Amino acid sequence: MIKSQNSIPEGRLQRGSNIPDRYISKFRQVISRHGLTMTLIAIICLFLPSIQSALLSSLNNLFRNPLVYFFWSLALITFIVIFLKLTNRKIDLRQLFWIGYLFTISIIEEIAFRLSLPLLITSDVTGISFFWIGALMSNLFFATIHYFTLRWKLNACIFTFLGGMGFSRMLETTGDLTAVILLHWAITFLNTPSAPKYLENKFS
Repeated sequence: MIKSQNSIPEGRLQRGSNIPDRYISKFRQVISRHGLTMTLIAIICLFLPSIQSALLSSLNNLFRNPLVYFFWSLALITFIVIFLKLTNRKIDLRQLFWIGYLFTISIIEEIAFRLSLPLLITSDVTGISFFWIGALMSNLFFATIHYFTLRWKLNACIFTFLGGMGFSRMLETTGDLTAVILLHWAITFLNTPSAPKYLENKFS
């Protein structure tokens, strides 16, 4: 199939479009379409007392050993800076905001899709039903949201689903939400190290 000369080219993750407004080419579009959607889901979940209790329980290791997670976070930030330098990306205010956004959305998505929704679906955070039913449905929903809000390609959404299942398994095994969030942040950064932008009719 030959694409129209007026069509917007596809990005590495994102589907192309013949309508400019449908291609996610601005940082604020990511926040308004994806960030706010995920935040709303997480906030609704956190209103439930059972979720609040589960959240506090999943943060026990952080409360007991805050310095360990501080140093892990510092190591991750160092890695991010080195990666940006090696890939010749500018470390400007926009890039710093993007890194901060990725950290924030990692927290929000883990609270919503790895902790809260599986609990609401199964009411059992340690049993088989949690992993194979709650996690499956929650991560399927998680990947579907990326398909519509960020217009990701189907194959990227499939990998997002599989990655989400991996995070769910990690949370089930360790009970350590903070560790899952940090891993999520690292992988999300490597997947999308820079905010979307439009340059000379090409999206990066």
